[in-house]
Amino acid sequence: MAVVPQPVQLPSDEKPLFTTQGDLTSLGALGPAKLVITSTTAYRIEKTPLGEEVVSSYEISRLSNPRVEDLVDAVALIANYGDHDVELIRTTSGKAALISSAQKKLEALLKGEDIPDISEELRLCPKCSRPLPEDSNICLACLNRGKTLLRMYDFVRPYKARLYWGVFLIFTGTFCDIVPPKLAQLLVDNVLIKKQVHLMGWLILALIVSRALISLIQMARGRNVALMSAGVNVQIRNALFHKYQQLSMAFYDKRNVGSLMSRMTNDCGALYDVLVDGIPITLNQLALLTGIPIMMFILNWRIAIWTIVPIPFVLYAVKRFRRGMMRVWGRFWHANSRLNSALSGVLQGTKVVKAFHGETREEKRLGRRVTDLADAGYTAERNWSTFFPMVVFTMSISVFIVWWVGGRAVLEGKMTIGELTAFIAYIAMMQQPIMMLQRIIDWTSRSLTAAERVFEVIDTPVDIEDSTHSVPMEHMEGHVEFKDVHFGYEKGREILHGIDLDVKSGEIIGLVGASGAGKSTLISLLLRFYDPSRGHIEIDGVDLKHVTIEDFRRQVGVVLQESYLFPGSIRDNIAYGRPTASLEEVMEAAQAANAHHFIVNFPDGYDTYVGERGHRLSGGERQRIAIARAILHNPRILILDEATASVDTETERLIQEGLERLVQNRTVFAIAHRLSTLRNASRLVVMEDGRIVEMGRHEELMERENGIYAKLVKMQLEMNSTEGFLFTEPGAEASA
Repeated sequence: MAVVPQPVQLPSDEKPLFTTQGDLTSLGALGPAKLVITSTTAYRIEKTPLGEEVVSSYEISRLSNPRVEDLVDAVALIANYGDHDVELIRTTSGKAALISSAQKKLEALLKGEDIPDISEELRLCPKCSRPLPEDSNICLACLNRGKTLLRMYDFVRPYKARLYWGVFLIFTGTFCDIVPPKLAQLLVDNVLIKKQVHLMGWLILALIVSRALISLIQMARGRNVALMSAGVNVQIRNALFHKYQQLSMAFYDKRNVGSLMSRMTNDCGALYDVLVDGIPITLNQLALLTGIPIMMFILNWRIAIWTIVPIPFVLYAVKRFRRGMMRVWGRFWHANSRLNSALSGVLQGTKVVKAFHGETREEKRLGRRVTDLADAGYTAERNWSTFFPMVVFTMSISVFIVWWVGGRAVLEGKMTIGELTAFIAYIAMMQQPIMMLQRIIDWTSRSLTAAERVFEVIDTPVDIEDSTHSVPMEHMEGHVEFKDVHFGYEKGREILHGIDLDVKSGEIIGLVGASGAGKSTLISLLLRFYDPSRGHIEIDGVDLKHVTIEDFRRQVGVVLQESYLFPGSIRDNIAYGRPTASLEEVMEAAQAANAHHFIVNFPDGYDTYVGERGHRLSGGERQRIAIARAILHNPRILILDEATASVDTETERLIQEGLERLVQNRTVFAIAHRLSTLRNASRLVVMEDGRIVEMGRHEELMERENGIYAKLVKMQLEMNSTEGFLFTEPGAEASA
């Protein structure tokens, strides 16, 4: 009697809070699976021949630290369960968004918070089930490789003349390649067999000329391709970097430096390989595969039919093999990107690694990335090593057939020895492009996969850009108004809730609040690193979205807590906002920032090289250079993000003097960390949980005994008293 599959029945008293669908089983095989979370239990359910079954379950009370971990071409939701880790659900990389939303929901449940409303209804590609872009139905992973080549042709358009010249050289070279076997046939039949000695010199001379022409054409073709490819590669790298500059912070929040660098270096380098070697050699080999059979049919069509019998089978196998290799190399480039990302993070955080004795841990983590890359590379080479000998053997069958059929034809007088010799030579020539084509497909698969990764970035929609309604604003007064501003970095998780704030031109606003209150997020919106999800920000009565980005950026300046300096001279860093500034103007800005005296003490003065991220300078020196940079930029709106934090008292005094000169006649937003930043503030804005909860001058807020600001001041007083410091700041945060 057949067993009828029954759906899983959860206990009647357990109502699912949310369910996440997966496409990988606990064994890593493709197959439907899901994670069902109730108030007490997490169920991992998979489909079996007998129906859906609970393969594992975990008590919610024992789960902690849910996190998303990258696997090889997959992602998994991992959590601590007592004293060990458990895997709750696994999916392919294309559905990583589902795992991410499940992690956020489970994290909220474990914290006792409301489960965020994050939609899991993703538009998926019908072929590979990867999420589709928001503004398109085109799946980047399933793009036709021919279309990728056409995209590359867009970059070749400026070099049309060289392209046509290159195509002419390819076909001319192909003609020269197929001439020698025909000459060899004439040499055998007319000279060796028929004893026409007077033709020997001419035929040998023709062979020499044909070989010389082949060499000259190869030289011309190589030089032409090298010049054209170099120019195209420059265009592609410039286009990619231009796109990097256009994309908003939301793009960079989801990616790491190592991955983006890999697109610019490894992927663009692979594109160069396609242009220099891949496309020209492929065209040449395809031309040979076309020309050689034509010559064989001209010689003897009956024998030629037998020689091409294996070719359709080989081409079909090549097509199937190519599809598989594209997936393999996709995993390889993904593993390579993850390795670059991990390596970049470790190298940038070397001090932290050493300070916390994390060398062994980082070696193990990087070792896993290296192993993943090696495994992906091994899979590719293993597939190639298996496939290549099979192709060679299949093509060698043609030789056996020609010897059998052609040999009988020679014995029967239906074919000359010269024709048979030419046939054998042509078959040997045809094996070369067939086998070469396999190798080209191998590394062209890598390169086209890399090309798609580059075009994926280039095709990314720009969410922060000038609109069709943008208006120029050459001179801003600095009147800023937030109107019912809501924002969240991720859908379903708001950071700011209904911010209303009217800041008159020339006001100094101090932003106060504990860590995570939303101060930096508010500043990021004002800088238009992001756009509000609801509400809007106005500059002088104009919606910030409708102000041209160039005019806005030109009139806004920023001094951060950790000021970034570019590798280069001190002068170049100060003049970054005004590259055309004269040395006298740079020196005036440095004097106003109290930086001139330490700069001139360097042997090279303003030409002193600051090093990577300015590491050759102290923190206070970097900060004063950043202030000088802002002074020279001369902004109407100034952002001070904890500009005097983490420096000693004397350095703070020098920085503060520079800031006092900088804030004059400007609209200023200062995230407070020390009193010196706030003592001249027109108003203090106190934030908590993404909302403005208090506003007023220091004296007014201190009168509210149970107010949040007064509590922060009291906490800072107690902390400074305990540490033996004089309290010099009414607006310090509980945690910066």
